[in-house]
Amino acid sequence: MRVIALCHLKGGVGKTTGAVNLAYQASHAGYQVLCRDLDPQAAATWYLGCEAEGPQGKRLLSSRQAVSGSVMDTAWPNLDCAASHHTLRNLDVRLDRADGARVKIFRRLLKPLSRRYDVVFVDCPLGLSRLAEVVFRTADTLLMPTIPSHLSLRAYDEVVRELDRLGIYRRSLYPYFSLVDRRRAIHSQRIAQPPESMINVLQSWIPSAVDNERMGEHRAPVGAFAPRSRAARAWRALWQELEFRLHMPVPAEGAR
Repeated sequence: MRVIALCHLKGGVGKTTGAVNLAYQASHAGYQVLCRDLDPQAAATWYLGCEAEGPQGKRLLSSRQAVSGSVMDTAWPNLDCAASHHTLRNLDVRLDRADGARVKIFRRLLKPLSRRYDVVFVDCPLGLSRLAEVVFRTADTLLMPTIPSHLSLRAYDEVVRELDRLGIYRRSLYPYFSLVDRRRAIHSQRIAQPPESMINVLQSWIPSAVDNERMGEHRAPVGAFAPRSRAARAWRALWQELEFRLHMPVPAEGAR
């Protein structure tokens, strides 16, 4: 099972949109996929047509069954959602109390899922928190949607510094450009020539497109309601590049 976490320091960069759409594209390619919503706002849960009825923060850390019990079917084959709950906002406090065992606890919670899923996409809450640290240490791959602007690139640099501080191999971090508007000179420049500090930057990028915003109207991934749209094609290309870069095994179903 491959754990892929989407993280960022600030809101409005397309983190949740990325988690939902990449999970959909992976499931459409034949992988058994779970979207694990760890953001107490439960936006990924809502986008996937599910309700925020996941386990409370306290119960989540104390029971493997709490993780399995939060899993819900979605309307799309091969794609499930592990719903969020508003009490997850207290998860940092509980992880603090766990001290050195916090990473072990989180890995134990993920273990039962490995028998059911090929890929787990984790939608992380914002910021550099205890939960973010645990996810950084647990995930196989970190994805960071990055707007090609000064503030977003500064946030990327802060994440890199945090990975260095934690002693985590930064090559597990894959940034990609999101909310791209090619009419803006700085966006075009950054895509053509990313900063030297950005390693592993994915070549595929996500445009600033109205269909991404329409996800709330349909409560569905873009590929489900506008499969031929520019946004859907971009998400498909991003997943295919990521699949290639991560050397993902051919899914058991083989659906292509």
